[in-house]
Amino acid sequence: MTANTCPRDFEADEALSEGIKIHWLRTIKDLDSTSLTVEKMEIVDGRPVPTGVLETLAADSVILALGQTTETAFLAGIPGIVFDKDGTVIVDKNMMTGHDGIFAGGDMVPSERTVTVATGHGKKAARNIDAWLNGRSFVKAPNNPSVSAEQLSVWYRTDALPKQQEHIEPEIAISGFDEIVGGLSMDEAVYEAQRCYSCGNCFECDGCFGACPERAIIKLGAGLRYKISYNLCTGCGVCYEQCPCHAIDMIGESEVS
Repeated sequence: MTANTCPRDFEADEALSEGIKIHWLRTIKDLDSTSLTVEKMEIVDGRPVPTGVLETLAADSVILALGQTTETAFLAGIPGIVFDKDGTVIVDKNMMTGHDGIFAGGDMVPSERTVTVATGHGKKAARNIDAWLNGRSFVKAPNNPSVSAEQLSVWYRTDALPKQQEHIEPEIAISGFDEIVGGLSMDEAVYEAQRCYSCGNCFECDGCFGACPERAIIKLGAGLRYKISYNLCTGCGVCYEQCPCHAIDMIGESEVS
């Protein structure tokens, strides 16, 4: 295993325990059917640079797991598009470049180069592209305030023990390709997901609807949540007190503009 970037400590320890040899700071210079030639690197000003020192490693299989760069040369002639020093494209808060109607995201813009970030960029860009095509601007609704555990009104408490991860010992792990560190099973994952109270966000448990003595809570249908009839509401606070996820706040009349 050669690497230009350092894995987390526990990953390196687990690899070593399974007999993996790690050749730090190497880059491939040449390879043939039975071996590969690598060049030793050294860190200068925080970046790996070649040293000119080569070594040959025997190998019957090579799997490349390299960093990626984006191809942005085709945008160079488009007026208004500005590039960062690393070649990525500068975009505004709406994921649009300096040229009207051209959007970018993921690895192509200055950001963390992860699948999670790229997925978020795609979702954000799609909303802004849709708005742009329809001659309007997308305005994101404000996030709900964060809710602490003390603000929840869960009617039961559990002392569930954390799941003990299954772990295959190194001498067994090297004999096959079974999962070494087990996660949640399908049934366990579904069960855990169903326990989520989506803190601060209504998940339509009907608690407020059933608890209101004045029938001031009106169901709007599946996925549409509820509305409150302030003509019927007496401000008793029962809906607020029973809400398991703190999706309801009580605001005094003097605070309402």
